[in-house]
Amino acid sequence: MISRRSLLVLSSCFILISCDGDPAAPRAGDMLQIEFANLAGIPVDVGHFETWVHNGRDTVSVGRMAPVEGALEPLRFEMPLDNATGAFVTIEPPSDADDRPSRAIILAGPFEAGSAQLVIEGALTDGRPLEDAPGAHSLFTTSNNVELGYPSYENAGLWLFTVVPARNRHGTREVKLTPLRSAWVYEGWIVKQTEPEVWISYGKFRPDELSLLRSRDDSGAGPFSGDEDFRNAGVEDVPGEEWTTARVAAQIGITLPPALALPLALDAVDAQGNALWHHVITIEPAYDETEGPLEGRPFVVRPYENAIGPGGPGDPRTIDFNPALPRASIRNASA
Repeated sequence: MISRRSLLVLSSCFILISCDGDPAAPRAGDMLQIEFANLAGIPVDVGHFETWVHNGRDTVSVGRMAPVEGALEPLRFEMPLDNATGAFVTIEPPSDADDRPSRAIILAGPFEAGSAQLVIEGALTDGRPLEDAPGAHSLFTTSNNVELGYPSYENAGLWLFTVVPARNRHGTREVKLTPLRSAWVYEGWIVKQTEPEVWISYGKFRPDELSLLRSRDDSGAGPFSGDEDFRNAGVEDVPGEEWTTARVAAQIGITLPPALALPLALDAVDAQGNALWHHVITIEPAYDETEGPLEGRPFVVRPYENAIGPGGPGDPRTIDFNPALPRASIRNASA
């Protein structure tokens, strides 16, 4: 009779033999190809994408993606390692000159049966998928209520909460987002639907341990709210911003494009009834966290967007999820 200890040893040996002896596993010298989906190139002054393979001991770069406009082209490479167990793609900053991957891993996945599917879950996130029903936001302003009373240009502010908590699937007033790894951060934007579009950031933020947005973004009420101490003043404890006056913004040298008149009317529509403003939440590399509201450019990972459109300040605007997320696949190039 074989003892339980012997069975465990045999099982362990079988696992090791299976992994090391898998005829489909990529080996050093094999030609492979990585193909990307829903992932566009980034400007050279933002950084570059780089693909890496690893086997539990060594991690080796197999190619940098040159800056391009539009979709990334497939990349062919020769496998530099035996028994590679996985691959991942990073964002490397513009100053990168070493042979080590950054912490900003955007896609990752294991090799299985000779190929690999690289996804954002476990790369950008803590392992969980992105929240597909984050909740609703409101149009609301508080910075001018003392001076002008309520209501006072409520359509000039956007905050990530709803006065109808039952509208959110998770049942709280706050928006719910999946926690990200430390190399990544969420950023909120209002986007004027013109040609070209005008992107205005309202700040960067991270959810708490319950995945809820229950603290301010890094710009507080924003320089266009009129609050002298806009990072700390105000009553809201969620991400958001107000665009009512340029008084404080002008003092610190921040101006909106000349075609935008304050206070902004975020609920405006065009002649056909289409929303003139959209709300977007992107996921950004944390190394550019100090950008100003008009300096930043939205990163290519854009999981949330909704048309704002008409409605009162108490009307929840549902934040829509975009399931067409970046991904990549690696396969044998000779197949």
